[in-house]
Order: sequence, then structure tokens, then C-alpha cells
Amino acid sequence: MVPTPGKATGYLISGGDVVVMQSAGGGGFGDPLTRDPERVRRDVGAGYVSPERARDGYGVVLTARGEVDVDATGAQRLALVTRRRRFPVEADEREAYEGRRGKHRVLRLASVLARELGLQTDDLVELRGRYPAPLRAWVRVEPAAPDRQVVPLDAIGRRILGIEPGDSVEIYRLAMPPIPGGLVTG
Repeated sequence: MVPTPGKATGYLISGGDVVVMQSAGGGGFGDPLTRDPERVRRDVGAGYVSPERARDGYGVVLTARGEVDVDATGAQRLALVTRRRRFPVEADEREAYEGRRGKHRVLRLASVLARELGLQTDDLVELRGRYPAPLRAWVRVEPAAPDRQVVPLDAIGRRILGIEPGDSVEIYRLAMPPIPGGLVTG
């Protein structure tokens, strides 16, 4: 089995090969820190979400007995919200997609901003704007770009996020399994 992120392309298959596609479903809708902690607890109990993801993604802390720790959840959500940072968006109408065997969206960041966010080329990120649905992209660090803390984004990306140049977005690095052989861009 070859574990890959969603929408992976470029893998050769032959007669007799078996292709199994599994999906965890959609990326959600709205801010995960506003999801009802009791619903997150039920998701953990059903096996949809791990206790670690409940804590780190939804800010919900469970006790050893699997119940919501209200005080710890409040503190965790405050800590997560405090770490969020927004960056202004500027128009960038360069081609936003790369790849010949399967195109994927890229986000070109200046070195200074990438360093501040702990990002490097080929990291997968989500951008959140005014609308609840996020936009995903693969980071491309541009060492020659001016050292400014702005997020360049094309018109389609801005429309998806419901923002205009001068508005701001949040950027989150998404954890994912290593891609065998690295990201296929050619």
C-alpha cells in the first residue's frame, strides 16, 4: 500500500493492480475551536477523531475516563486561539497551479514569512479567510522574493476565501504522512 495525501496523481498502475481509495471525508466547515466539545467527545468515542486531534485541532481535552474536561478545554482553546496570526493578502496573478501529471495549488511565500511560520517548500498548508471553507496549497519558498510578511494570492483563491487584496488570512501547516519518493511535480 502506498500512503499518499488526497488528490495524489502520477502513480503508474498495470493490469491486475488493485487500487483502493479511502477518504476521511471533507475538511469540515467553520472554525474547529467553536465545535461543541460534547460532539467532539462523541467523535472520539466513535473513532472518527483521536484524543490527540481533539486536543490539538479542536481544543477539546478529555479526561482519562473520556469525558470533556471543561476547564482544560477552555484553557486549551484560549492557547490555540492566542497562537493564531493573520497576514495581509496581496494580488498575485501568476499561475497558481504546478505539475504535469496532476496539478496542485501552490502558495509562494517570501523566506522571512516562511521562516516565521516554520514552513518550507513542499509543506501542505490551509489558508482561512472570511468564508468557513479553507483553501489548501503546497508551499514554495521564494528566497529571492522581497522580505515582506504578505500572502500573495490569485483572484480565484481570494474568491474561494471571500477576501480582497489588503484583507488578511490565517495560515496553518497541515501534518501529513511522508510521500514516498517526494511530491511529484513533473
